[in-house]
Amino acid sequence: MFNNLANILERPKMVRFKQLFKSYIDSDFYIITVMAAAVLNWKLQTMAVILTVGLIHFLLILLFDINRIRFIPLVAAAIISLRLENIPDYLWPAVGASIIVFPLLVYDLYRKKVNYNNKIFVGMVFLLIAMGFSFVNAPDFITPLMGFAMMFFYTFLFLYFFNKVTEKETLEENRQYLARSLNYMVLAIFVEVLLFMIETKAFADLADFVSNKNIKLGWAITNFIAMILLMIIPLSVYYYIKNQKKHYLLLFVLIELALLFLMMSRGAYLAILITAIPFVVKFTSDIKDKVLFTKIFLISFAVVLLITLTILIPKEIVKNYFAALDKRGISLTGRQILYKIGIIVFKQYPLFGGGVYTSQFYISRVSESVYYHNYLIQTLATIGIIGLAAFLYYLYQILRGVTRRHDYNIYVFFIVLNMMVHGLFDTTFYNPLVMVMFSCILPLLSMENNNHAPLPLAQKEKNNVCS
Repeated sequence: MFNNLANILERPKMVRFKQLFKSYIDSDFYIITVMAAAVLNWKLQTMAVILTVGLIHFLLILLFDINRIRFIPLVAAAIISLRLENIPDYLWPAVGASIIVFPLLVYDLYRKKVNYNNKIFVGMVFLLIAMGFSFVNAPDFITPLMGFAMMFFYTFLFLYFFNKVTEKETLEENRQYLARSLNYMVLAIFVEVLLFMIETKAFADLADFVSNKNIKLGWAITNFIAMILLMIIPLSVYYYIKNQKKHYLLLFVLIELALLFLMMSRGAYLAILITAIPFVVKFTSDIKDKVLFTKIFLISFAVVLLITLTILIPKEIVKNYFAALDKRGISLTGRQILYKIGIIVFKQYPLFGGGVYTSQFYISRVSESVYYHNYLIQTLATIGIIGLAAFLYYLYQILRGVTRRHDYNIYVFFIVLNMMVHGLFDTTFYNPLVMVMFSCILPLLSMENNNHAPLPLAQKEKNNVCS
């Protein structure tokens, strides 16, 4: 069967189609296409659009053996495409797609020798084991099984990208492609927010809309969107640093900051406040033409100031925004009860926790929250002391990786720091959005135990000729 398929792919028409498809898939138009499909899927509140577009691209990338980093736009599009209210409405179509996608990914991963030599991966396996132990205390079997399955998916996704996109010859190119894809993801989120504002007639009273955190996109609420933005902003800056002649890339950063402004997330603001000075120092030290950048910055600042003076202040958006922040203050009211419940569950099941993914079960009597809004309490309450040890090992290995002296690693360090700070008030680690993003971002770190994937055949031949 595989010989017949190979013969078909070698036919002149298929070769020409492959060349055309590869040109398309290497272009920004591909990323724009899948992001547009995600927004359309979100707008229509369906699964048909993203599943059709996603599966076609996925199968063709595998069939023509194209660089697997091209899967990143598909992952990003899948994240922002959901807007269905009932879980079964998207769960079963997703399960159906998984039945097609997962076996192919497993085959694609294991058709060559797999490199397991990554300590972040080991930390994820330890977390999986701890989650397995937590089943003994869970109130039911299905709930922790879902949590375990999700962690298994994050772990597999990390291992897949670690093996498929970390060859030294393409590593830097893949990092920049990741950042570029996430920039377009932000544009798609921005479009969704605008469409949502039109639907809810938010422009009639922008001040009320901004101050009351009314943005609910289905796949995420304001705090979750803020987490995504805190992960993307450092990579957008990294991408600009690597392409400083493309000054339009700074527009992506401005859009991301504007969206973050709309989210009214105190945890996100605290993370920005803590990381701002070292981040700006790193960013400005990487600027080559500081005079030109200063001019661009001043022009951007003047535009923002003009918008503030002519729109935001007259419409009392700024006034209401700060009034809303002042009203919320730094009080943890609402979260305190979640923390108390988490600690009570931990005291009852200190060793293995009350069961992975069971936080909603224990919280449901007092709140609609899904998490304990603190990743440390989330760890202790759901997977106990054993889980905390596994999580700390996982986090230590991430920090060990991101503190190595490489631009990509350093900018990812700010992502991790943002999640650690924000996660003290909203559960970042264990959140599916954050964990999927980490499984795409962390494999590309420069570490002593990656980049050992076999060289492509063409590169091997080139090395043989040189020797």
